[in-house]
Amino acid sequence: MSYAKTAFVFSASSMPPPRPLRLEKLKKREVILLRQTDKALISFLHHLFLVFVLMLCLTSPSAAFAGKANPRTWLCYYGNTYGPEIYSRFDLVILDGHYHPPLPDKSQSSPLVFGYVSVGEVIENGHLWPLAKDKPYLIRKNQFWNSWIVDVRDSEWQQLLFDTVIPSVLDRGFDGLFLDTFDSGLSLLNGKHGMRFRGVESALVDITAKIKKTYPDKHIAVNRGLPVLPAIARNIRFVVAESLYSRYTEGKGYERVDETTQQILLQQIEAGLKINPELGILTLDYAGDSQFDLAQEAISFSRKKGFVPYVSTYKLDQIFFHTLEGRPKNASK
Repeated sequence: MSYAKTAFVFSASSMPPPRPLRLEKLKKREVILLRQTDKALISFLHHLFLVFVLMLCLTSPSAAFAGKANPRTWLCYYGNTYGPEIYSRFDLVILDGHYHPPLPDKSQSSPLVFGYVSVGEVIENGHLWPLAKDKPYLIRKNQFWNSWIVDVRDSEWQQLLFDTVIPSVLDRGFDGLFLDTFDSGLSLLNGKHGMRFRGVESALVDITAKIKKTYPDKHIAVNRGLPVLPAIARNIRFVVAESLYSRYTEGKGYERVDETTQQILLQQIEAGLKINPELGILTLDYAGDSQFDLAQEAISFSRKKGFVPYVSTYKLDQIFFHTLEGRPKNASK
């Protein structure tokens, strides 16, 4: 049998004419295709936006801080002998705002670095002394540190803080500010002349809030000031509980803090945490070079409370590695 004889030959002339599609069906198909295209485009743009946001976050200061928001170690060092090759072993570092060693290069691995600012005292013959000498806001001499306690309510002092002191520190490249000597200002409320200084607490609260508003991308740590902690807790990231376990007292040296004082400090810290549960608690205790056991007691006490400890001598001009595992006890060893 020959397949050539029985095979069908298809040609355009032999096929029936195609049945024309109605206009309505064409429009429906176009709508379906357009909807599918729109969904694909929207999905693509959504993913592109997410990638953009992720890249922006990873390169922003807040993202860099996010990885350091819960430091396991920290350091307070007012010397300038040791640079970032030493102090960068800690997660968070507080340095003097003016007489400090070089700051670290900005990277994910570098510590968060705060610059020191004294809110409630001025050091006599320090860098601010030419601007503050003989001013009416200098109230009382602090003989131990050769400094003057300041009336923080004074508008001229606050102008000096915001126009000169704080900008000069932040212009150096610090990630944030370490506000000290709140307790010095609060001490003016004690004694027979205390009524004269009513409003010191609210002035400290206002100063803290203004710093946060003026520099929203900078981080704030405060040394003590625990009586006003609930009022400032939302505007700061860390509070330093100085001398929570051990302290230095002139004429007595290094000693443990009595339990009554310790409990008052802990209650004040707890009051701040109720307002801001994310508040980081850094403890700063003191022990002599040879008082290794006292240093370890302070570290253990702090960690059991969930705080982040550091122990040094009272001048804070050395770097101690008590809180770093497998390190010599200080930078000079």
